[in-house]
Amino acid sequence: MDILIVVVITIVLLFLSAAFSGLNIGLMMARPDELARKADQGDEVAKKVYGYRKNGNFLIVCVLLSNVAVISILSLVLESVAGGIIAGVTTTLLVTAFGEILPQSLFSRKGYRLTRHFFWLLDIIFVLLWPIAKPVSILLDKYIGHELPAMYSHDEFKHMIQDHAEHESSAIDHDESRIIAGALQFSATLVEQIMTPIAAVMTIELDDEVDAAMVSRIKREGHSRMPVVDIEGRYVGILYSKDILGRTLPNPVSHVYRDKINDVGKSTPLDTVLSRFIQTKSHLFLVVDDMDKAIGIVTLEDVMEEILSREIEDEFDGES
Repeated sequence: MDILIVVVITIVLLFLSAAFSGLNIGLMMARPDELARKADQGDEVAKKVYGYRKNGNFLIVCVLLSNVAVISILSLVLESVAGGIIAGVTTTLLVTAFGEILPQSLFSRKGYRLTRHFFWLLDIIFVLLWPIAKPVSILLDKYIGHELPAMYSHDEFKHMIQDHAEHESSAIDHDESRIIAGALQFSATLVEQIMTPIAAVMTIELDDEVDAAMVSRIKREGHSRMPVVDIEGRYVGILYSKDILGRTLPNPVSHVYRDKINDVGKSTPLDTVLSRFIQTKSHLFLVVDDMDKAIGIVTLEDVMEEILSREIEDEFDGES
């Protein structure tokens, strides 16, 4: 065989081997669930790649069969102009350098986007190898199973977000990272971990009067809502500071308080508490133990601070 023809065939076969090796890395690194999400967001390349990638076993059979066939043909071509040992060594070196290392380095960095230049090649091998690859992929699907979507724990998501925030090319900044991490973790936090103990809560007695001294105390404490207790120590409602504005003083607490206060168990996760805040349109819950005894309060602000991982201070905080 003419040496020029051998060189041309070798170059073509090395190109194909490199393409198949790169496609194997580029496509298999892209998970179907991730591609589907990107496609739903309008990524046309991801949409096209998903069409090839959604049947992973069929894809890998086609690509690997093609690559093995190309390497075998390359070995035969080189053997026609050189001895068996020389041909074997030459094939190994060429395939390792140009058919494996180089393409896999490129495709692993560029991801699935580099595969768009080889859709034509995938279409060809899908058609040519369908009679062999389809039955094999069916058997693999049956006995090995389909690919499962990637699932991550809360801690894994938290670290992923933090890694994104630390990367200079990421669209996620540190504030967003902190908020997302807080939102992921707050469902594992229980009410009793963030509540204000009942001994530290400013309460108003039902038979008291709202007078100048009480108004001054409320201003000093800086609270907008205070639980109201009756003579027997039962929590019967909430006094809102806004409800006493503009009223004639003194005024009985029983005339201005709202006779409704919701409670929540001490072991309730914060995501459930937030849902209840939204459903009841309340901003303060009484926290009770297993015996329905009041042990503290929790506010919407407390939950939001846990999500934001930062204390929310108003204009009264820090004043004496």
